[in-house]
Amino acid sequence: MQPIFSKTYHGFTDEELKAARSKYGLRRADRFTSMAIAALDKALEERPAQDCALITATCFGPHKTVFATLDDILDYPEDQILPTKFSHSVHNAAASYISSALKIHGPSFAISGFKDIEKQAMTLAGTLLGASMAGNVIVVVIEEAGLMTELAHTMLPECFNDKIAEMVKVFLF
Repeated sequence: MQPIFSKTYHGFTDEELKAARSKYGLRRADRFTSMAIAALDKALEERPAQDCALITATCFGPHKTVFATLDDILDYPEDQILPTKFSHSVHNAAASYISSALKIHGPSFAISGFKDIEKQAMTLAGTLLGASMAGNVIVVVIEEAGLMTELAHTMLPECFNDKIAEMVKVFLF
């Protein structure tokens, strides 16, 4: 199955991420979610129909937000933990934010894994289209640079050959 459109984005500036958050009213979105929104904003000049499905795929998810949240839990009393930061530490938060921002009303999936995550997302997209569960499918493959992506190849050499680059890939089926 070939996508109608595919594009890869690297190297978002803080200004680009801030502009994307502002455009879609995402005041407290973390970097992971902001990167996805910024890439989709650039990629999708024409919004797909409302019966569009969304798949976000990642190896490590918003791991920087997850670790920051865990540090806060260990360092501060429970009533000082920021609920918004905690909510972004969940893998499916980005899919929810993207769906809301882009007014996608079809099914939304967040998948993660270390092996062939892009291929898994494409397979799921094909299944959704084949089952007529959506007229279009947007697949967003995203990795945020951080300690996990820098060291993945040393921790899991059977899955990763090198450092994982920060990037967002957008596919439209």
